[in-house]
Amino acid sequence: MFRARPGLVRVLLLCLAVALGACGGDGGNQPDSVSWRNVDLDVPDDWYVYERSDVHLSLSNADLSPQTDDEEREAFVPPEDGVVAMAFTYEPDSSPAAWRRFVEQQDATLEADNRLTLDGDVPATQLIFSYETNGIPTREMVVLIPSRAIVVLSQPVPGPGDDDAPDVFLDHIETFLDVLESADFGQPVLD
Repeated sequence: MFRARPGLVRVLLLCLAVALGACGGDGGNQPDSVSWRNVDLDVPDDWYVYERSDVHLSLSNADLSPQTDDEEREAFVPPEDGVVAMAFTYEPDSSPAAWRRFVEQQDATLEADNRLTLDGDVPATQLIFSYETNGIPTREMVVLIPSRAIVVLSQPVPGPGDDDAPDVFLDHIETFLDVLESADFGQPVLD
């Protein structure tokens, strides 16, 4: 069984920044909503579902699905307001305490540590933190939903040389929260 740790999820999403130059085109999937692990979510206008498995769902405001055509890669133009992504992962052993330790280990600044209630009665924990990785400043939000063993990481996907990721995050935080607030939770999926 796949169990991502806070660092692994961060590394996977940072790999998207490297892959961004090799991604793009109009071949992505732009549905109005998506169902994953018995949770129905609204997908924002002009956003893509670019990765989906039993344990992972990824949404972004840019088509980050792999492209092999050189013309499509060269034609990719990121959104003016920056590229952002949300990764939903199934992580039965994750906890707010583990993420707080991760924030501390990264020498990050914990900006928010809040309790949330989703879909009227589903408790969650929201952490927002900022730090620098490989010389690039960033800001991220993780929302842990223990009753479903779901972790949601929302973050900017900076390109080479970008230093405005913290502001890009702030420009999109309402969209991230709207996606979470749209969640309709069915019965937990038992594995």
